[in-house]
Amino acid sequence: MLLRDRHVLLTGATGTIGSALAAALAARGARLSLVARGEPALRALAHDTDGVAVPGDLTRADAPASVLAAAESALGPVDVLVHNAGVEVLDELADVDPEAARQAVLLNLVAPLVLTRLALPSMLRHGRGHVVAVSSLAGVATFPGLAVYGASKAGLTHAMAGLRAELRGTPVRTTTAELGPVDSPMMDRIGTHPPTAAAFGRALRLHVLRTLDPAEAASAVVRAVERDRAHLRRPRRAAPLAAVAGAPRTLVRAVLTGIPTATATASAARTVDDGQGLRR
Repeated sequence: MLLRDRHVLLTGATGTIGSALAAALAARGARLSLVARGEPALRALAHDTDGVAVPGDLTRADAPASVLAAAESALGPVDVLVHNAGVEVLDELADVDPEAARQAVLLNLVAPLVLTRLALPSMLRHGRGHVVAVSSLAGVATFPGLAVYGASKAGLTHAMAGLRAELRGTPVRTTTAELGPVDSPMMDRIGTHPPTAAAFGRALRLHVLRTLDPAEAASAVVRAVERDRAHLRRPRRAAPLAAVAGAPRTLVRAVLTGIPTATATASAARTVDDGQGLRR
């Protein structure tokens, strides 16, 4: 999808990857609705990118609907929905704070599902749209201390695979970005937890992973959307392992080839000539 003059709703906009995504999207000429909890930083980013600040805590049950309504009121229907908001829980599962685990799953998995559900009807009605999930290689295989985070990202990746299957035959596309470690405060925090830090250190020494620059990661995500790529995996050296983990989903897509979906049928019905030369 060409991004110039498209309305992009970006969650987690003030984070390390989020602010890099906002800059990259603005450079492509997108109109931005920027979502985050911290209002001062959000308004500063909106000023820098000519975007609209939409403060919101997506762990709240009413937030996805209110955020979407505010974005559409300001800039019209959403063309591209980018799920970037996320939080890690850094601890052994036996010691994790139960409320922290619940909040992480709400933000990393539940909020994207609900917000996608709310945005999709308009995309299908207007005959265009793109849903982007910034997931993680931790959803493929995770390290000790990141069980909750890895589970939430695995769920997000799996949900996007199901959504892509449902959207076959429609003009709405999806992109799932499975990213490795990005130079960020999150990685700094991970360095304070010895088992997790040791695991990352070994993976880096073995050249299984490398640390991504935020701008590099954001640019790759934006290019994937422009090229309608279903998957993006970075760093490239880890991509084959992630592809192997995704092989069952690839097989399912092959099995489903040619099978109509309810979403595609409903989308087609919306654009059938109503007998008076109008499209509906």
